[in-house]
Amino acid sequence: MKKALFILFGFVLLTGCSTNSGLSYAEVSQEELKKDTQSFFRGVKEENGVHLYFDKRNESMFVYLNESNVDQGEEATYVTGFDVKGVKESLQVSYESDAIADSSNLSLDHELFYKIEVGKEYEETLLFHNGKESNFGTISGNN
Repeated sequence: MKKALFILFGFVLLTGCSTNSGLSYAEVSQEELKKDTQSFFRGVKEENGVHLYFDKRNESMFVYLNESNVDQGEEATYVTGFDVKGVKESLQVSYESDAIADSSNLSLDHELFYKIEVGKEYEETLLFHNGKESNFGTISGNN
């Protein structure tokens, strides 16, 4: 009985100390986005990069990973991974990508949308691309 209580206490302690409490993310389709969010992302569709939209009304943010614009003869970039973590007072958004010479492979992800439920306010939002700190192409939002 004491062992079970000790294990339960340890679990509660570890769960309560989680730095990512309330932080979650999920891939969403463009059709699932609200009209103001869709409008912002349509406005940056011609710009490759990572675009960020803060939805302060719903305490969430949206990330648009866009690598869909490829010049003829250039390699096509596609997204291979995405993750979000809360580290102290920083929200760290990271993604991995790779390039391929033949951009005709329709199964590759050249354009993705993610909804991030932040659960708390962070002092800064950082972007990492293939492990190196990077910059958001465009940042916008509502109040």
